[in-house]
Amino acid sequence: MKNKYEVQRYIGLPVVSDNSGHYMFKADEQGNTKAHSWRTGKHTKGKFKQVGQLLLTENNLLVAIIHAEPMAFKDRHSEVPLQRFTTEFISAELLAQGQEIIAGK
Repeated sequence: MKNKYEVQRYIGLPVVSDNSGHYMFKADEQGNTKAHSWRTGKHTKGKFKQVGQLLLTENNLLVAIIHAEPMAFKDRHSEVPLQRFTTEFISAELLAQGQEIIAGK
């Protein structure tokens, strides 16, 4: 099929920046940070480089990629596509904290 493309699933945590421009995980009203997953789509802009990279969802939510894994093309409709990858990354310390959050859930 000529319209096939490589699909990956990305598990990430939404981030916000503080007044100093440093990223931190966005918490809900109870103080919890929730992981969500997205996938590359046919029209996704940019390239995935490594975990810790930030992506922008189709709803303009900024998300730090904590885990990435290949996904079968036929299963792609089970996840929401992302809009684009950015060229920004979170710190190694924040990435380690995010990996602990993902592992604990």
